[in-house]
Amino acid sequence: MTEHMPPQADQLDRLSELAQEKSSVRRRELLREVTDLFFESDQPHTDAITGHFDEILSSITSEMDTEFRKEVANRFADTPNAPSGLVRQLAEDHIDVAAPVLQHSPVLSDVDLTQIVGGQSQAHMRAISNRSSVSEKVSGAIVAQGDAQTLVTLTQNQGAQFSRDTMEVLVNKSETQTELQTPLINHKALPPDMLNEMYFFVEERLRKRIIERNDNTPPEELERAFAEARTRICGTAYLPPDYKEAQQFVEAKKLRKRLTPVLLAELARNNQLTHFYLTFAELTGLDFETARRVWEPEKTEAVAIVCKATDMPRDLFATLVVLLSKDGAKDISAITTLGQIYENIPKSTADRTLRFWKMRKFAQDEQAA
Repeated sequence: MTEHMPPQADQLDRLSELAQEKSSVRRRELLREVTDLFFESDQPHTDAITGHFDEILSSITSEMDTEFRKEVANRFADTPNAPSGLVRQLAEDHIDVAAPVLQHSPVLSDVDLTQIVGGQSQAHMRAISNRSSVSEKVSGAIVAQGDAQTLVTLTQNQGAQFSRDTMEVLVNKSETQTELQTPLINHKALPPDMLNEMYFFVEERLRKRIIERNDNTPPEELERAFAEARTRICGTAYLPPDYKEAQQFVEAKKLRKRLTPVLLAELARNNQLTHFYLTFAELTGLDFETARRVWEPEKTEAVAIVCKATDMPRDLFATLVVLLSKDGAKDISAITTLGQIYENIPKSTADRTLRFWKMRKFAQDEQAA
């Protein structure tokens, strides 16, 4: 009757043989054999056996050429019980070796991944950004150090999670790094209030996408977003030199009960822009900066949204747009077209969107209280 060596004893013997082998060719053969041996067991290895595998495989693999290290990385990339030291070593290797491990290995912890983000290349960060799940901690580290291409890769990943602070950094970056705008607007983790802030600096195609997302956001998510948004600290925007004068003007009109939508047309005709924006803000519940941004060139739909939500008449909306048009492209003949823009916006959509745009004013009022 033939006696067979216990599997663990056989594994240890092969590991010992690999550790002592001097020939590079034979080492390569033994390394493949030992790697196969690791995967042959139907049961998880004991900690002691795994430790032996880790020590020998890490040592010998580091001495092999790039192609062989790539082979080892691909073998262990998806393995949940892979030797942790070997996996970390491969993850910090050249990106051609590291990529499959960085993208797939469940052995790498958030601590491992953040350390790699801090010490390796943008290519390493991009590989991590492609993992099926990226935690808030890891995404925060990537956003702090990643270049534009890396951040696009990360934001395209719907499995990436983001804290509000990290998402706010991304939204701020997207105003100048325009390649971030589309993946951000499409990412499920972007809070609705930040989504609506982006309306004022993205192109028309993306503004329409924001409105679509507003319409499809569940009511409970909207309420949660409003509650969170009110806790955010709003920075102080630049105020024009005649702001104080405009404030006094608006207060006087309020006292006399003459702060009405009709006043807007008079201010627009007289080109009193600061007075106009502040009056518009008071009538619509917006803060001054948001009111001014609504009236930026090519934001006709934004104006229509605010006017529709606050029940300003369609004809007044069209007249105001014509009066404030700076390029001369709009004249009285545009009234019909503008009226159609106003009519095409559902009241519910306008109401919902305006609530988001009022968030800055709510936050400012609560800070002042």
